[in-house]
Amino acid sequence: MRIRPSLELDWLSTMRKVLNCIKRRRKKHVDIGRIPLNDKKTFELFKKGDTQGVFGFDSPDIQEFLRRLKPDRFDELVALCGLYGLGGNSRTWTFDLLPEYIARKTGKKKIEKIHPELDPIVAPTYGMIVFQDQETEIISKMLGYSIEKAEEVRHMMAKKNPERMAKLEPEFFYWSETRGYDKRVTSKIWDSILPYAGLTGRKDLVSVYTFIAYQFAYLKAHYESEFLAVTAHAN
Repeated sequence: MRIRPSLELDWLSTMRKVLNCIKRRRKKHVDIGRIPLNDKKTFELFKKGDTQGVFGFDSPDIQEFLRRLKPDRFDELVALCGLYGLGGNSRTWTFDLLPEYIARKTGKKKIEKIHPELDPIVAPTYGMIVFQDQETEIISKMLGYSIEKAEEVRHMMAKKNPERMAKLEPEFFYWSETRGYDKRVTSKIWDSILPYAGLTGRKDLVSVYTFIAYQFAYLKAHYESEFLAVTAHAN
């Protein structure tokens, strides 16, 4: 997931203006890089979808997803951004995973166990594969490959080259079954990774932009008058 540099600079410039406005009006310095990631007022704002003017969260679609998800952890915001996208780069190819993620998070759908070795990898995302990192770690566990070699396999799956796939699929099933994974589990993982390999984002990158969004939401939740004074002119 990439955000256009010019757009990123626009948002960061807006944040500086909000911080300067707070300092000027309230004589207060906000260390925006050290805000708590479990701030109650900020998450109340997210749960209500009251994110107009918040970086990456100001579209009606994502506001509706927020109201349905009712996030109460930073990692849930990261997962939402990983599936939806940020900064004008919507990930329409993973939209179909969002209802499933929301249903699992809200308890409307049961989280099924996959395998004792794999469940911890997907536990933070309610049993779903949301990030490239999870795909690579699962491949590494199942095939006994190093992370580097597993990433190569994930990359091959992303390319979906027919000739390579014809060789990769039996190799994937052979090594995973050799390491004790039954065919049902292997088939489920293969069918889960293959359609989205190359389409999911890296968690570290998604987390960076989610944190920027969280910073904006924090400022709106705690310094709404200054936030609105600046973003009204920015928009």
